[in-house]
Amino acid sequence: MRKSNLVYIIAFIVFLFLSTSLALQENRTITFYGFAENKETEINMENPIEIEKIYVTTGQKVKKGEVLLDVLSSDLPVEIGNINYKIEELQTKYQLWKSDLDWKIAQYNIELNEKTNAIQSQIDLIQSRLNQNKILAQNIQSISKDDLEASSIQNPLYLKIAGLKKDLQFNRGIIGTQINNLKSERFAENNPLLSQIKALGGEMDYFEDRKQKQTIVAPSDGLVGNIHCKDDEKIAAFDVLITFYDESPKLVVGYIHEDLLLRVNLNDSVKISSTSRPGISTMGLVKNTGSRIIEIPPRLRKFKEYITYGREIIIEIPPGNPFLQKEKVTLNLID
Repeated sequence: MRKSNLVYIIAFIVFLFLSTSLALQENRTITFYGFAENKETEINMENPIEIEKIYVTTGQKVKKGEVLLDVLSSDLPVEIGNINYKIEELQTKYQLWKSDLDWKIAQYNIELNEKTNAIQSQIDLIQSRLNQNKILAQNIQSISKDDLEASSIQNPLYLKIAGLKKDLQFNRGIIGTQINNLKSERFAENNPLLSQIKALGGEMDYFEDRKQKQTIVAPSDGLVGNIHCKDDEKIAAFDVLITFYDESPKLVVGYIHEDLLLRVNLNDSVKISSTSRPGISTMGLVKNTGSRIIEIPPRLRKFKEYITYGREIIIEIPPGNPFLQKEKVTLNLID
């Protein structure tokens, strides 16, 4: 009888111990749910394009540098046409400007020739009169050679010829300077119109290069996400063409009930286990907590039928982990 009582006492003590331990363990462990996830990379283009060919499908594994799709820039023909128009307009202005300078240079040359011919005609006429006078004077015997030379020096016709020659030299200098200035402007390499044409030519070369087929490749090893386009479709600038993410999730998004918020802190350790694949688990660290209370997704509720609210928790997990993208996981945080 005593032995039987002793057994009951011992059993009762063990029961109390186990109950207390389980209660303490329950108080120390916080369990909630989440899913493994990667932030998807959105691939787009800065200009409107046309899809030429898509080489991948959603969920396909690809290697870094593998071709995802080929595209053609659809707005470049318009850009090239606009630049061509501007270049032609500037070239027309340049040709008109050159023609105007050429006409001015020709007018100055005509003016120079006319003035030169007019002055030279006067000089030739006076020189002819002097030559006639000299012949007549030589035939008069009473005039000596010395007297003839002295009279030549004092002859006003000689002074007039000297003056006309100075006028001729002056006009050649003035008009010649104007012609040289116009020629320097006409053949200058730093002409503003030529500089604009050259700059537009550089833009044209850039757009011509871009007009060629462009290939979009995988930024790293990973998986193709959603494909938002199809062959021969025209896509506006910055519209998403395709999403891409790493094969192995880098984080877990969990939702903890609002009653347990104060028990979660940054850098807390969390054990993460797959809900559908026993034995698949890893450890993670809490890296961010949401700034508002939101409705917990039905998939992550203990009872899907009951709406519950909580806070989003971001947990960083090591690379190369065994989880699948969007796989549901159990999160155990121990105080």
